[in-house]
Amino acid sequence: MPEITVSEPLYRQLVSASDGGDLDETMWKMVARYSRGNTPGD
Repeated sequence: MPEITVSEPLYRQLVSASDGGDLDETMWKMVARYSRGNTPGD
């Protein structure tokens, strides 16, 4: 699996958004929301 590096403020935002849950799952949900909101033609 590829490794990504994020800034400390972004990491804290991800931890907060995960609300004690799985960080990977939280990141995939964020990516899906971003993709839906930024797809041309929608």
